[in-house]
Amino acid sequence: MPPKKKEDSPFEDLKEGALTRTAKNHGYNDVMKFAKLVMREHKKGKKVLPSGRRITALMVRRANFAVNFGGKKK
Repeated sequence: MPPKKKEDSPFEDLKEGALTRTAKNHGYNDVMKFAKLVMREHKKGKKVLPSGRRITALMVRRANFAVNFGGKKK
């Protein structure tokens, strides 16, 4: 039996741009400002952003990655 052919999925790269989508959903145009805000509030021990939305563990991981590697381009 031949292997199945992989079909093009519209959901293939959902992780790409995920923090940007999250920032825009929270009303921020600058992703780095949003990422720094998430990290600052998380370090204070807060579970909610000033907008009233929850800070999730996944949001913290994505924000941490953006803060650590966001400005380091060649």
